[in-house]
Amino acid sequence: MSDTALADLLFGPNIEDKSCGDCIACCVITNIDTPELVKPEGVVCPHCTGGGCGIYETRPQVCRSYNCGYKRIPSMPPESRPDQMGVMWTLERHLPPRNVFEHLYFVGVAVDDPRSLESVLTNDVLAMLSQSVLPVFVSWNGIKTLVHPEPNLADAIMNPAPQRDRALVKQGREWLKHYAPFARLGGGEHTDLPYGL
Repeated sequence: MSDTALADLLFGPNIEDKSCGDCIACCVITNIDTPELVKPEGVVCPHCTGGGCGIYETRPQVCRSYNCGYKRIPSMPPESRPDQMGVMWTLERHLPPRNVFEHLYFVGVAVDDPRSLESVLTNDVLAMLSQSVLPVFVSWNGIKTLVHPEPNLADAIMNPAPQRDRALVKQGREWLKHYAPFARLGGGEHTDLPYGL
């Protein structure tokens, strides 16, 4: 299933009345390595005009299918537009997943200043997204940090055997049970899901 189809299934189509305006965060943040376009993460796309895309009608599929949380998630407030908030939220998956949390997850990427990840608004959005079962990461300069589930629970999920707090292990199993359908959905061809998923 494509990333666009996944986002459509989870959130519905892009919210048309949420305009990108002059926001070009996706023209900078995304890593693109396709026959049509090669652009590293954090580098402004050569087709970016500074206020939009110069080849919008013929832009590559990777750009067409990019899932900006601001445009996708109805409960994202207007001030969470990436150029205003300083953080772009997106639904992602890492294939193949390197750990149980990478099958399908939210990530907030700092646009140009890592301090944006510590703002009140970012914390509000983090709290909102953490109400979901999906894992939530924040990222700066290509380094992702898991914020939900919180570290003790994440450790109990990944390494249940040595845990002394059996209630935490039970909570981890419950989290996995709720996450499993989403992990399968995001897993693509990688159906060998670990941890009893």
